[in-house]
Amino acid sequence: MQSSGKKILSSEQFWQYSLSLYPAIKEVCLQWQDSYGVNINLLLFVLYLDKQQQSLSEAQLQQLEDLLQHFSTEVTQSIRALRRTLPSPWLESDMQQPLRQQLLNTELAAEKLEQQLLVQQFNRLGLSDDLLPYSQLLDHYLVLIQAPVEQLDTEILDLYQQSQQLEGI
Repeated sequence: MQSSGKKILSSEQFWQYSLSLYPAIKEVCLQWQDSYGVNINLLLFVLYLDKQQQSLSEAQLQQLEDLLQHFSTEVTQSIRALRRTLPSPWLESDMQQPLRQQLLNTELAAEKLEQQLLVQQFNRLGLSDDLLPYSQLLDHYLVLIQAPVEQLDTEILDLYQQSQQLEGI
């Protein structure tokens, strides 16, 4: 069942939703990120779209994935990789923590920019006749990136349930 119309989404509301949901699903997100190349922001976004009863076509989902791929690879993942190189044998331990915290803050700012890009692009998308059921967007995203969806059914269901349990978002 599809929603009757397309909503204009707020990047700040999506950010707040993400901050509320992420702690409950962090382990699965990080495992999928490392194992299958999942972009956590896009994963959160498809869960958010489900909660908002909004959907995308396959082509639109691909557009969003392509949009994030370049920015994430060039910016967010580069910052994350640099942060993960710490501790460094070249820096004394009292020098590393402030640098690590600064890199973490910068990585978080890049994550927020990714989310703003997603919402901005979604709001620009036209209506499509071939929308996917919003309750299946996560499955379609995982298929798109060639993750083994059939092995992840239990975790997928848990992610949707965690999302639906959030109040007022």
